[in-house]
Amino acid sequence: MVRLIFLALLSLPVLAAQSSPSIRLEPLYGFEHVQNQFPEPARYSTRTFFGARVVAGYTLLSVEAEVTQANGRRDFPSQNQKVEDQAQRAMIGLRSTLPTSKWLGVFARAGARGSKEKTTITDTATLEKTVKEPSLQWDPYAGAGIQLALSNILAASAGTTYIFTGSGKPDVQYTAGLTLKFGQVR
Repeated sequence: MVRLIFLALLSLPVLAAQSSPSIRLEPLYGFEHVQNQFPEPARYSTRTFFGARVVAGYTLLSVEAEVTQANGRRDFPSQNQKVEDQAQRAMIGLRSTLPTSKWLGVFARAGARGSKEKTTITDTATLEKTVKEPSLQWDPYAGAGIQLALSNILAASAGTTYIFTGSGKPDVQYTAGLTLKFGQVR
């Protein structure tokens, strides 16, 4: 990762000659397929999330930062359990967008995701609650997507991101967003 950042910094003069810097703000909505550690055994579930992403830099190489919030509920009537999940996530990484035409572009992204989760398990028979809050966890991610320009300052985007948690299958996020651009628009 350090080498990648170093190479990115060295390439800034070349990128500056090809495009102007811009800042893009993307409100996000999507769904994610994630592994839930609690209650044991670990299970996968799908839930929605919302958040925002900021992308700053050049078209071919930008820095991105993203925050999201996901809430979910799972019921296990045979075990007398109701499980409520809350997940707050932050992502920081690099993004490269390749324009394929004046109105369409594809992008690739990679970086690290920090996750802070809280799981509340309620015994529906006794109403006893157990709260699990694992420590902050950082995992690498990689993804890709498409972006369609709707005007000079507005675009729609959709993407898929894989988060490699080291516990079996990767978590997957599917996002849809609108991009509001400040600076160069391409």
